[in-house]
This record gives sequence, structure tokens and C-alpha cells, in this order.
Amino acid sequence: MSATDPPDPSPTVPLAGGQVAAQVRVRLGQRADAARMSDWLDRIQPLPVPAARARELMLAELLAQSGRGICLLASGAPDGDAPLACLPVALLPSLELAGLAACASEWWVRPELDGATRRACLEACCATLAEWGRAHGIRHALLSPGLVAGHGGAPPGFCLHVNGMWHRSLVPAAKVLG
Repeated sequence: MSATDPPDPSPTVPLAGGQVAAQVRVRLGQRADAARMSDWLDRIQPLPVPAARARELMLAELLAQSGRGICLLASGAPDGDAPLACLPVALLPSLELAGLAACASEWWVRPELDGATRRACLEACCATLAEWGRAHGIRHALLSPGLVAGHGGAPPGFCLHVNGMWHRSLVPAAKVLG
């Protein structure tokens, strides 16, 4: 591709078995995403008003990056900024792992997405989580077993830990001065 050629509007990612999934873009959710993500979650799983309000408050805390966790948002190239998936991540102290662990126990994804796209979203979110964790001194990422069930197993780099969670060690990023 030359510098004058426009990029492919819908790049794809090859998957095992010859399937192809749309490329996924993942970013850290921010406060400005709160209303849009709350509406999106309400469409996927409506809740009674008190529970919906509690979910909004928890989402707002994750999007505020308050030190208790983050929320990773996946979108697809053709959809622009429309959410495909959301991975809420809590930061938990772990005595066994001797530090903070980034723990994801739930996974929100558009119900109409095919399996290959769901898998691509999960893998992209986990790769972004690993980068974020390394940059912030988080040495471990954990995924609940139920989160990866039905998505073709754990994403690359994760292995089953004795505590029953999928575990990935994160080597902190090297500091760059200058």
C-alpha cells in the first residue's frame, strides 16, 4: 500500500479454522462514554430502575478510572465508534500473587455478533488490558472461567491458574527517560 492509497475500510483478522473476523479497535473508556454505554447495556440487558441506577453508578466509577478499575470498549472499523463489546476490569489485591491483579469477571458483547467477531473482540480487549497493566505496574491479569466459556477458550497468553481463574503474567513495561 502506498502513502496515497486509502486504508481498507474494513480490515480483517484471520482466525483459526480459516474464519475471518472484522478488525477490532479497543480503547479505555472515559467519563464521556457513560451515557452511551449505559444506554447500550440497557438495550442488551434491561434492569428494573433501582438495579439500572446501581449499574450506572458502577459503570461511572470504572469509566472515571478511579483506581478501582477500568472499562475497555471494543468497536469495529465499519461501525466507527459503535460499541461491539465492553470488558469491565476491577483491580483487586491478591495475597497469592503479591500485588494488584486486573480481574475481569464479566463480558458484554452485542448479541448478534458471530463467534469469530466475539473472539476477536475478547482477544483485542485482553491484549489492551495487558498493555495497560504493564504500563501501570499491574503484574497479573485474571479472567473468570465463565467469561471465556463459549469463546473458544482463553485468549493467547492466559493459562489456567490453581485458583480456577485464567491467569496471565504481565511483565512491567520498561521506563523510558527523555
